[in-house]
Amino acid sequence: MEIDFFRGLTIILMVISNFVTDLKYFLGYSEYLLFWSFFALFVASSFVFISGVSFNVSFSKKTASQDLTYKSYFNRFLKLSVIAIAITAVTTYFLTSGTIYFGIMHFLAISGLLGIIFYRFKKLNLFFSVIFLLLGVLFSEIVLDTYWLLPFGILPTNFYTLDYFPIFPWFGVYLLGMSFSEKYYKNGVSRHSFEIFKSRFFNKICILGQNTLFIYIIHQPVLVGLLILKYGIFSKIAL
Repeated sequence: MEIDFFRGLTIILMVISNFVTDLKYFLGYSEYLLFWSFFALFVASSFVFISGVSFNVSFSKKTASQDLTYKSYFNRFLKLSVIAIAITAVTTYFLTSGTIYFGIMHFLAISGLLGIIFYRFKKLNLFFSVIFLLLGVLFSEIVLDTYWLLPFGILPTNFYTLDYFPIFPWFGVYLLGMSFSEKYYKNGVSRHSFEIFKSRFFNKICILGQNTLFIYIIHQPVLVGLLILKYGIFSKIAL
């Protein structure tokens, strides 16, 4: 229950963060940029962390109940990959700059497969998370004029994108979530019970948390559509 709540809360914050990004990209909004930069980093980190927790809880439950089938995880990988490719295609076609080559959907698709591999390491994932984070810092200093290394955090010269979640360092944050789950959830069940998460208000947030993928898919078209209705077609939209 609490995972759904925090997942719902982070998707709300992500919508807010992405709306500010839209304002900056299309309308040149430039107020409180330092705050919004830290806000975006906090939201992204929270979302990826909770995704790691959620994956580990789900995988643990299925393992404990002997109901584990890898087919469902592969199907999810395919679904997220299709969405990711669609996002790349749409941003390439409709935007004059900022194409999303390896955003959050690309990252989550790959992380779902990597999570299966790293699940066996249990609490050791805390160590591996540090490795991924440190390599992310190292790779960010490397500049190579190829797009093929984008998933690993190695950028070409003057690269610009609206959404970027490379495996290094972001899978380190995902592993932190998995490691946290190992400590506070036994066989996918919380070691603690919080009555507050059973209230009506929290239940509504939980509903959002159970539908984060749908919300993520529709929120940008809705936000951009509202801005177009208010301000007209933007120069950065290629039509």
